[in-house]
Amino acid sequence: MTLLNEKANQNDRISDLPCNVIDEILVNLKIRYQVRTSILSKKWRYMWTSLPHLCFDNDFFERLMHCDDPYPLVYKIIMHVLMLHNGPIHKFSIARWREYEFPISIEKLIMWIPFMSNNIKHLELLTYCAREDENQMPDILFSCKELTYFKLSSFNLYIPHNFYGFKKLLELHLDCIEIESSALESFMSACPFLEKLYLDCCSGCDNLVISSPSLKVLVLELVDTESVCLKKAINLIDFTLTACMSRVSIKSLPKIKRFSLDGWEQHEDIVPATLLTSSFSSLEYLKLGGLELNERGELLHIVSILKSAPSLVKLNIQILSEVNTTQMMEHSKELECCSCCPKLQTVIISVGAYPRQHTLSLIKFILTNSPSLKSLTFYFRSYFKLDARRAREFLKFSQDLLHMERASPGAQVNFLHSTYRQKLLNIGDDRILPSIMPRIQ
Repeated sequence: MTLLNEKANQNDRISDLPCNVIDEILVNLKIRYQVRTSILSKKWRYMWTSLPHLCFDNDFFERLMHCDDPYPLVYKIIMHVLMLHNGPIHKFSIARWREYEFPISIEKLIMWIPFMSNNIKHLELLTYCAREDENQMPDILFSCKELTYFKLSSFNLYIPHNFYGFKKLLELHLDCIEIESSALESFMSACPFLEKLYLDCCSGCDNLVISSPSLKVLVLELVDTESVCLKKAINLIDFTLTACMSRVSIKSLPKIKRFSLDGWEQHEDIVPATLLTSSFSSLEYLKLGGLELNERGELLHIVSILKSAPSLVKLNIQILSEVNTTQMMEHSKELECCSCCPKLQTVIISVGAYPRQHTLSLIKFILTNSPSLKSLTFYFRSYFKLDARRAREFLKFSQDLLHMERASPGAQVNFLHSTYRQKLLNIGDDRILPSIMPRIQ
């Protein structure tokens, strides 16, 4: 019997691991695997019930949505897990499933929150309301005073009169939320340490005013907003704006270090020239997406942005289309060499159509005005493979790049091509594409 016990102890080495190591193992398992560890041994039977993180993710819903009448089953399991839980819950997450959206009943949400309200720090409710007539954010969510991270979707954000703020909140995500600008301003003023704000497809704000002095990162995807005012967000350094469905204009902007803009409308309407000199002098990273270089004025606006950003180090430009024109580009003082990009080192220019005159003029301007440039990557992505005619056109284009004057003798130009059917290459903000074609020296 002694030998059997010793052998059993040797086979159960995982139970002898330090508690912090066991907790780390369990936290990184999906919730169904966490529960299954209860069969390993008596020591493991209730270990999962004391984990501080509860995450009901896509995997959880995927396995239940194929059952008959899945919604009562989902509610029952979540409630059962909460009732069995022993100890503080620091993170609670409900995520959307890929094909179905799990509706939350306000009644159920009111039942769940008390199990965690005193200790919850990280709360994600990525779902939608079961009934459209009761989609107002329930007051009980405002009782989670220890929150540092809050992500919410598909509710109307209402601020109760007795709300005194999330004093520890650092990061806020609002997805498909209906909210008035005054309510958002009131909410943010009650979060004195908020550093990151993400508004994704939110509606109800015609004129968005954000004046939180603690805010450092702001990401906006706007639907029906007409203007954005950020004058009093004095510590903002990273601003991302997507305005694909909104004719928005930035009225004021502090000095920022990172700026990403993606819009289908003309960029000069979104970023007025009056903002360039006052807000872009400290800019280090710039991304301009969704460009349509159909007019000369659009090209000159990009040039004016570059001239207003002497500290720029990284540049990412994505051009959707450009009208084919045989007209010669007029001589312009705006395109003359002035070494206006003294610190620019990395440039990515991606196009979805054959590059025309304005694209060539933009590349030429960058090459002749960037004495510190290390690499310029030109990435062309088409719907079809190159035929013989297109291949000749791109060979000529690469030769034009080869003969362009460069302010930086060591600058390398990479020319890349792929089709949409091929595996998409990563053209992330802070990395350069691996070269799949001969490098142009």
